[in-house]
Amino acid sequence: MSRHDNIEAGYGLGRRDFLAAAGIAGGATMFPWMKATVAQSAPPVRNKEGATVRAVFLYPPSGTFSNNPDGWWSWPGNEYDAEGRQKKYMAALADMEKRLGMEIVMENRSVAGNADAQKLIGELETSRPDGLLLVMFYNNSLPQANLLIEAAKKLDIPVVFFIGLGVKHGSIAAYRRPGLFFIQSLENLDAIEYGMRMINTRKQLRQSLLLSITEADQPREATESFFGIKVRVIPFSRYADQFHKVQITEATQSLMKKLTREAVEVRGVTEESLRNAMRAHLALTELLRDENADGLTMNCLRRGMLKPCISFSLLNGMLTPAACENDLPAVYTQLLGQLLIGRPGFQHNPCYETEKNHYYASHCTCPTKVYGPDGPELTYLLRRFAHTNEGSCAIQTFWKPEEPVTMVRYHPGEKPALDVYSGRVVISHPMPPAGGCTTNVEVEITDRSDACMVSGHHNLLFCGDFARQFRLFAQLYKMELANTGYQGPRFV
Repeated sequence: MSRHDNIEAGYGLGRRDFLAAAGIAGGATMFPWMKATVAQSAPPVRNKEGATVRAVFLYPPSGTFSNNPDGWWSWPGNEYDAEGRQKKYMAALADMEKRLGMEIVMENRSVAGNADAQKLIGELETSRPDGLLLVMFYNNSLPQANLLIEAAKKLDIPVVFFIGLGVKHGSIAAYRRPGLFFIQSLENLDAIEYGMRMINTRKQLRQSLLLSITEADQPREATESFFGIKVRVIPFSRYADQFHKVQITEATQSLMKKLTREAVEVRGVTEESLRNAMRAHLALTELLRDENADGLTMNCLRRGMLKPCISFSLLNGMLTPAACENDLPAVYTQLLGQLLIGRPGFQHNPCYETEKNHYYASHCTCPTKVYGPDGPELTYLLRRFAHTNEGSCAIQTFWKPEEPVTMVRYHPGEKPALDVYSGRVVISHPMPPAGGCTTNVEVEITDRSDACMVSGHHNLLFCGDFARQFRLFAQLYKMELANTGYQGPRFV
């Protein structure tokens, strides 16, 4: 069934209208966590400090080979204008830092020998940037690159190493290792930008704040050890109090009408249940605004009409991470994915189709904006929550067959790891005949011989082929890859 491809975040409500509706309830025209543009390349939602990366170009000074009768030693060739290439790349890097909201420090000079490299190492020891970008335009600059890479390793600075030559002979095995993103690719500025995005994502994670809404009597805070994400525990009673204070205004009524109008069907949902869904959403956005938080998770089961299913779907569609059942690793994964690829994931329960060798992803909070806030919206219907009889509502989305998908789960701990899977959508099942939760997506796992190799609970399903991007992030930050049953290449 056809959908409107230009619908902004908010289940069919225009972004301006949605913000106005939320502002009436919260006393503000725009929440701090909504201020960023919704484009995939936009900076993170909360105002945070962007990463600082030192960019270095490696090649000898101009004129080195002008009087050399043996042009072979000028490889990649006497006609190769390294200084001109640097100017082009510096302009491109300046554009990248604006798009990503970070700082890329560069100078209009090159590292031409070991003395230059040693001087730069001293500068790195003092400034300690968040990352180092090496752009090499000359084969014989490899010794200087190696010096800088080794120094960065000792300083625990991640390195993006780009060789911008169509031909560079020799093995590259030594550069495909943890802490280093190696790129040998002709004019591939997109790869460099992804390297910058990874470094910026890591910086944003360190500054992120998530709310954990639980039965705790008193608020408290803790910090996740690897990413450095701060978690603030909020008593559920505070959310409940806010829920009951929410006023259903004319603007909120407009939001409800557009929510139902864009649905292909409204099944067993009363106006009162929609009102409660709006109360939950506006109460949660108020908490996010008050705490200046990036996202949240909560003990959401057996909450009656206070369940936040619609709100979680809506928040994730706006790239504000929200996770069910107070699952902290799930919300960490959601935050990582949203920062890294600009798309929300579908947190789900696992199930298996043994006769077709397929996997089922099933849950009640799937966003309709799986392509990101600016992308088209999935077809959806509104229906009663699948497991209770009090009449609360949830959303059922229908993924497009044949779409590539990537499934990810972050495992925190002493040795943090990512588990990453590639797949494709087979079909989104109606319910019935499918049981379980509201949205049920059947997936073919394409990088495992057996779908039953998938491990973990509440994995995140992202629309699109991003497995390599997640694995590269794990490589750059020295994370283990769980990859249960995976036998393919790590970096391809």
